[in-house]
Amino acid sequence: MSKRKPYALIALFLLSFGVVIGGWFLTEELLLQRQEEFLERTGRIARHTGMPSALQPEETAPFSSNQPGEPGGDLAEGSLFEGQPLSEEMMAEVLSAWESGTSELPHEPQKGQINMEQAIDIGKEWIAVMAECGIVPEGLAECDFDKVAARLCTLDTQVSFDDSLLSCWLVQYTENDVVVSLTVHASSGKIWKASLSMKERDRASNEYSYEEMLEIAFPFIERGSTQNADLENNDFCAIMPEGLVYAAVKEYQIAVKNQDPIIVIDFWLGTV
Repeated sequence: MSKRKPYALIALFLLSFGVVIGGWFLTEELLLQRQEEFLERTGRIARHTGMPSALQPEETAPFSSNQPGEPGGDLAEGSLFEGQPLSEEMMAEVLSAWESGTSELPHEPQKGQINMEQAIDIGKEWIAVMAECGIVPEGLAECDFDKVAARLCTLDTQVSFDDSLLSCWLVQYTENDVVVSLTVHASSGKIWKASLSMKERDRASNEYSYEEMLEIAFPFIERGSTQNADLENNDFCAIMPEGLVYAAVKEYQIAVKNQDPIIVIDFWLGTV
């Protein structure tokens, strides 16, 4: 008995050690699973700094779903988001609510709304077109950004229409000294506002007029009338056929002491 006792103790020790190690790995796996579930439910912010370009598109929003627009869902490979078309009158109502200055509330994607990855991809496609046209630096066409951040929000207000139409994705892309900030309407999947910021030395050689730039930025807008330097001293604005909504572009310069000036180009939709 005395000879077997040390072996029994060793066996008991190894068994206990195995249980502790196994429990540790199981706990870690459960924590990781909980973290992934939490990210899937919220889906509000994705940020990557210095990530290899091969990983960035997949890692930016690590969600998966077969139904576009589901809460926390993702764009299934090969599927497209069919945004809800809005009349000019409906756009005006939504924009009027946006312009009211009401506080923003973050929330999860609802049925019929784009999710984070879709919003980021829509923005990347928009930036690639702007880069090809020379409105932003040509290098941005590769969409290999240092940092991407996104959040979905609505407004803390009561409206007479479906309040899901108030939601928008605020997406920001940063590459060196260039920052592109976009507001993507969550139900239509269209970009309604954009702000481009870059050093003067990075300003691309743009051959387009402000009117043409506006058409490139908002290709879905039907134009009724156009006019230069009118609403809010914009460089150019176009009013939609019913006279309720306008699209505008403005370019200006910010002086920075002992540094290259910063060029800012703003595009936005507003109510007349």
